[in-house]
Amino acid sequence: MAKNVFITFRFADGIQYKNYLSNLLSKNYSTVDFSEDEDRSRMSEETIKEYLYKKLRCTSVTIILLTPCALNHKKNWRGEYDDWMYDEIRYSLENRENNRTNGLVAVYTPEAANLLVQMRQDGVVIVNEVENLFKKNMMNIKPIYKKNQNYDIYDRDYDSYCSLVPWNVFINDIGNFIDLAASKRDIINRYNIVKRL
Repeated sequence: MAKNVFITFRFADGIQYKNYLSNLLSKNYSTVDFSEDEDRSRMSEETIKEYLYKKLRCTSVTIILLTPCALNHKKNWRGEYDDWMYDEIRYSLENRENNRTNGLVAVYTPEAANLLVQMRQDGVVIVNEVENLFKKNMMNIKPIYKKNQNYDIYDRDYDSYCSLVPWNVFINDIGNFIDLAASKRDIINRYNIVKRL
């Protein structure tokens, strides 16, 4: 079944990944990419919101491309979030008229790997602290639904509303990761969703 996706990324170091992924999706998978790279610098906050609502209304999954520049959301001089990626993720998580909450999958590039994750000797992956909304939606399954009942261990695919996947793993199994993210929309009540920082 075809899925409509939205890719959020940081233009500074993510445009090549976004273009590669968009091209791959259009050639090999039954997905429609509703992403964009419109210059929104002259748009008002309300115009941006309506523009993104319209884009996201057509989608069921948001793919978050995590490059080094995209790991932490930007703030303005007052300490408020002033970041398009933050807005895109936040609006993806909203459940409003004519739009259900999107499924999320965060894909980190090789350049971001050492900044984001650490691998313990026992194979457990530790995710470093970052100021990003995707992180708040990881390991957020309600305890009664947790796949692995061990307190400290979470299943990457099922115990997080937003799965975190390395780039090479993702591009070799795109269809399954998109389907998994979309399927979580139907069981969203099992997760403690965080919609804003």
